[in-house]
Amino acid sequence: MLERTILDYARARGFNQRTLERWLKLTEADQEALLGLVQGLKMGENHLRDFLDWLGEIALRDGVSLSDVLKISSDPRLGRSDKLKQIKEEVRRLRFPRLSRIEGEIQKRIREMRLKPQVQISVPPGLEGGSLTLQVRAGSYEELRELFGEIGRAFDSKAMREIFDLLAGRESNAAF
Repeated sequence: MLERTILDYARARGFNQRTLERWLKLTEADQEALLGLVQGLKMGENHLRDFLDWLGEIALRDGVSLSDVLKISSDPRLGRSDKLKQIKEEVRRLRFPRLSRIEGEIQKRIREMRLKPQVQISVPPGLEGGSLTLQVRAGSYEELRELFGEIGRAFDSKAMREIFDLLAGRESNAAF
């Protein structure tokens, strides 16, 4: 019954035989958990392959089953795209726990600086390039001057130094 449901879904979506074989090689519990995810999010083959890769890496590293890894949930109020995005982000956090922890620490340091909303500090996804972006929005010369004073204070803060330590991979220098 389960295999038939998987075959029907894969056939209806035009999945490659190789992808289907990977799915069917899983344990029955893993097949079922993956089917629930795939059907619930109406996933295509590319997303399924990504999830097979990511979940397989996590399961192997942590010594658990795919169905154990898939015990993640999403907000039921979200639409399909937002649910998929939320679940992908959760799997990414599980797949890269150190990177996720560092990203969280950087966000914490940014909040600690209590910058005005007109000053935005961001880091690229996955901390690519080890840099940050500073964006300033001002409506007048006076406002810009005030914001740059605030940025100067933030620049000299311990939190800013710790952000750059974290971006450079120096976790030990940044107080956790």
